[in-house]
Amino acid sequence: MFLSKIWFFLIALLAAVALTVALVMPRPAQRRYIKEEQDRLAIACGVIDILLTDDARNRVDLAGTFARAPEIVNALESASGADKLDEARMKQVRETGEKIMAGISGRKPDFAMLIDRRGRVVARVKLDENDFGDVVAGRPLVDDALAGYLRDDLWAQNGTMYFVSAAPVVKRDATVSYAGAIVLGHKVTNELAQKLVASLDVDVSFHLGDDDIAGSKSLPLDHAKMQSALKALASTEPAKDCQASHPIDLHAGNDDFTAIVARLPGEAAMKQAYYAVLIKRPATRGFNGTLKAVTQSDLSFSNFPWILVGGAFLLALAGGIGFMWVESDRPLRRLAADSVRLAKGEKERLGEDEHGGKYGSIARSVNIHIDKLGRDAKSARTNLDSLLGPAPEGSLGTIDLLAGALPPSRPGGPAPAVAPPPSDFKFAEPSSRPTPPPMRAATPPPTPARGVAQPPAPPARAPTPPPLRLEDDILGGGDTDIVDPYFKQVYDQFLSVKQSCGEPTAGLTYQKFSEKLVKNRDDLKSKTGCKEVRFTVYVKDGKAALKATPVKEEG
Repeated sequence: MFLSKIWFFLIALLAAVALTVALVMPRPAQRRYIKEEQDRLAIACGVIDILLTDDARNRVDLAGTFARAPEIVNALESASGADKLDEARMKQVRETGEKIMAGISGRKPDFAMLIDRRGRVVARVKLDENDFGDVVAGRPLVDDALAGYLRDDLWAQNGTMYFVSAAPVVKRDATVSYAGAIVLGHKVTNELAQKLVASLDVDVSFHLGDDDIAGSKSLPLDHAKMQSALKALASTEPAKDCQASHPIDLHAGNDDFTAIVARLPGEAAMKQAYYAVLIKRPATRGFNGTLKAVTQSDLSFSNFPWILVGGAFLLALAGGIGFMWVESDRPLRRLAADSVRLAKGEKERLGEDEHGGKYGSIARSVNIHIDKLGRDAKSARTNLDSLLGPAPEGSLGTIDLLAGALPPSRPGGPAPAVAPPPSDFKFAEPSSRPTPPPMRAATPPPTPARGVAQPPAPPARAPTPPPLRLEDDILGGGDTDIVDPYFKQVYDQFLSVKQSCGEPTAGLTYQKFSEKLVKNRDDLKSKTGCKEVRFTVYVKDGKAALKATPVKEEG
């Protein structure tokens, strides 16, 4: 079986290696997948930054167009010459601004501020439209616009954020002069966020400190983690935040996200304005995840080496079957055939040298048992010296058993204080057999043990027939309808102890056993003149034995 064991060891080793590869390979693939997702996140952040820049340019162009309207120029030029602004002028200028805003196509501003050259707010449109006369000069965006520059900025106002753009209002006649400036504001909304990520397969959210301003999805995010990531960007330029930001893990609802944060420029930056780009964290693949991700096309013949796998399987199967046939099946069949010949009597023993390995050991064990059975058969045919000492003729043979408790004596008086000497005990020929002519005189009873009183000599008896064989005696057949309780008890103990000693009991019947006991009891009574006979089961030389003891009447 050595080759078979080596073969199956190699197969098990290859299977273990294949399983290890199958369990380990998804982990590097998972890390690479996560890295690719993080790179995609950084790219999406950069794209959003570009889209915001383009949106700022469009807003600045819109502010320039708004500032060049003649109605706006004339209204701000007139207001700049007034020492004091009144409500009537404010309403007149506001109506002019509303008229110009109504004519804007596309995304309309959410508010407008019309400022004269002194930095005073002449009128407001839509947002705080009843407020006027306050000075907004000093804000960077307004100062640059009054100085003649087109600018954009991000303002935090009324608990939200606005992308604002400003343009100077220039009066062009014989000379060029600045009549004031206008400021247009676009609120940061969910619609704007959704528009920014419409083609990116990511999500974006805008935040002002710990407040959520807008987002492509309404997600309850962990602001503490985002604020910590934002502080880590303090040493870098805001334009490089997308590349410098480290991905963070966020949990929102039942979903997990990977996110990077980037700062927003302008005045709102002083209030920690920033945006976050999020992507749903890829599920951990692992072995089970990889199996779930397998599609039918992955198992097609063009994508999977079925021929190679099938050939390797058939080769392993053929090798295992071949080794099993050579080392197991064929030797077993030879041993089975040899056993059949032994059962038919064609041979007396199994050939130990013909069978190798463990089958040779089996053959040797069978031969040892055959030898034991032979010795037991010879022992079963020996003289029954254990019955009343040496038997005169014929016996049951020595029956091996463990000594057990003696059966109680049959009614007729207790046993004498001193055991009487053993008496002759034989099994007479059954009545069914013809009585052969006498061959020899009866054997006198054995000499009693020292110190035991000599019993009276038994009367002469007729010659006895030849001894019967064990097979013809107790192991023979015969039926008796009457069951003697005492003999049944002796028989049960005899059979039980015989079995406990490992001796064969096939053919041993109570009927024949009791018949022999009756005949030998009667014979012993006639020889010794005793009233009753007590049969004792005991062990002698490791084998079961049966002794008959005469019981005389006490007196």
